[in-house]
Amino acid sequence: MAAKGFEKDTYFEQAAMDIRALPKFEGTVHVNMALVLKFLPSYLLQPTALPEVPRRRDTADDAFLFHQGAARGLAKVRFADWRTPYDAFADVPNVAVFREQAEGLVDLVTNAGPDADQAKDLDLLLALGELFTLVVYGQLILEQASLTDMDSNLTDLLDQVFDVLIRDFSAYAVDLYGKASSTKAQQLWALEHVRKPAADTGRYDRVWQQVRDLAGAYEMRP
Repeated sequence: MAAKGFEKDTYFEQAAMDIRALPKFEGTVHVNMALVLKFLPSYLLQPTALPEVPRRRDTADDAFLFHQGAARGLAKVRFADWRTPYDAFADVPNVAVFREQAEGLVDLVTNAGPDADQAKDLDLLLALGELFTLVVYGQLILEQASLTDMDSNLTDLLDQVFDVLIRDFSAYAVDLYGKASSTKAQQLWALEHVRKPAADTGRYDRVWQQVRDLAGAYEMRP
């Protein structure tokens, strides 16, 4: 920037305006994760019997999705049992491995969850939040899979997706282990829940070929 000050067209004025916004963006992840964690107890520990949500593909107005309301009362939101979609795909090797990790997260929250002091440690809560959201992402992926006509290609793809989720979960568990405020119990939990995905070279090659076949297949509408 100092060098730019000697040029005819400088951007000091623009930078002076824009740089004030950066601290606001910096806190976004922390704020959103703190909100997400409000769902954790009811999602993991207090499943409720709820009616099945149907798939919608009609042209109804969905503008309500963009009308964000107040962030209060999130802890009162209830969820159906997250285990149900995982049970439906228990025969997919990496879904089964990830299910073990997800059950481990329940054990962590129940028996070695953050204490009052750790609840103020955003660094530690970010790692916990990442572990939690992976379980939710897994559920959403499996729910969509249940609405799809599964064939061998889609089964391969699902298995490969959970290969990634397993490695991500393991990475965040190691991250939790290294946090300054993590307890011995939490550190032990972290090491016990590092998992290696079920390797299958043939599956990987088949999924890779599916991706390669898409190269150049997309064409813009004239």
